[in-house]
Amino acid sequence: MILHPIHPRNSRFHLRSLSSLGSDRLALILGRRLDDGYHYFRKVTPAGLTEIETIVVGPGGTWTIQRAGLHGRFRKRNGHWYRWSQSTSTWIPWDAQSVNEARLAGHRLELYLERATQPCDVEAVLVPEPGMEVGWERDQAPGIHVEANLEHLAARIVRDEVLTPAQVDRIVALLDPRQPLPRLATSSPQG
Repeated sequence: MILHPIHPRNSRFHLRSLSSLGSDRLALILGRRLDDGYHYFRKVTPAGLTEIETIVVGPGGTWTIQRAGLHGRFRKRNGHWYRWSQSTSTWIPWDAQSVNEARLAGHRLELYLERATQPCDVEAVLVPEPGMEVGWERDQAPGIHVEANLEHLAARIVRDEVLTPAQVDRIVALLDPRQPLPRLATSSPQG
């Protein structure tokens, strides 16, 4: 897997962003399972949109990944989210901000890719930290994947091939402006 560290625009050389990739558990685990056909981006703001925490692009498609560091049990039922309260032993309403952020990150990237006339199917993923359980009633799917096991997530990403190498190259060039754009075929033999 190819890592694309995005450096802040106000700094030519930023050591903190380089060192943070080495301690990124998600990048380390996905990097063991995904070959160099896959590209890993952190903290991307395509076209000035709201920052997307992680994007993975490769033959298996385009994926946005949002981590959630909450503890406890969370469940969607009757169209609403609830969290389990230890003190009252009941489900109480919960503002599902981390779930919404994961879903909206995927949606924003879909819109951006669609405007750029690229394949715009994006799989949004929420990765709960240990100690967080997210569930829902059978008919209440949240519109995202929730995957705590990163090995399973890597297997899901590589399961199907949905993008060609040329499509991957164009999406990577959109997400990392430092990448050269792929050459297009000329319309005449003389170029």
